[in-house]
Amino acid sequence: MSRIYQRVFAREYNESRVRFGESESPSYSAILTPGGAICTDLFCAGALLERQGRKGELMYARLADPTGAFGLHIDRTDQAAAGILESMEIPCFATVIGEARMTGAGGMSRCTVRVREIREVDRYVRDSWVLRTAGLTFGRIEDLYAALNCERSDARIESMITHYHLDVPRLRDLALMVKEAIKGVNAAQPVNSQEKRPEETVLDIIREHGGKNGITLEEITRRAARQGLGPLEVGRAVESLLQDDECYQPARGVLKLL
Repeated sequence: MSRIYQRVFAREYNESRVRFGESESPSYSAILTPGGAICTDLFCAGALLERQGRKGELMYARLADPTGAFGLHIDRTDQAAAGILESMEIPCFATVIGEARMTGAGGMSRCTVRVREIREVDRYVRDSWVLRTAGLTFGRIEDLYAALNCERSDARIESMITHYHLDVPRLRDLALMVKEAIKGVNAAQPVNSQEKRPEETVLDIIREHGGKNGITLEEITRRAARQGLGPLEVGRAVESLLQDDECYQPARGVLKLL
């Protein structure tokens, strides 16, 4: 059976206190969030801000979205995911596929994500995740509002309303959280005419990190992502710089200042 990877914001996930359904091990039960999402497997995106441990040990990390941060962990036996996390230069944008985990109960419960896959991405992947997650969250809020007005309901919604004492003000708070998250995406877009052009950003990266042998296009793209540039913008900027003789290619895929 194919897995369903749930998208929820970190704040909603971290406020979860309810397990949904039956399982032999409570830590593997589905987690029911205050916004009505049933989480067994997650797809998360954000800024990787912190990392603890090393490959071969139990590793921890923190992945922040516009509403809060997911607590990540990688088991000692997962050499592939641990190696990737260990090699990532923090801070950077990343996506994570993993298992929803909850320890403790009630007010003492804590939600984390057991990482299966992690990879570095650019700002646009993160922003796309935020927008898609916002749409899904708004949809769940609408279902909850309809249930409160006795228009429709199911076992999941009834369980959530009961355990989280859901009411209209709580729904309004969730909706405001989503709106604030979307504002973070909009704020990431250049709006000031004085902002650096992509060509200037790429040129600065080559100048600072190129050294005697130049710098690979892959490395430029990776560093530019932290400044809000996607691969397409980097490619166009590089083409423009080559045409203007601002830089050249001493080898295929390598750029160096003239």
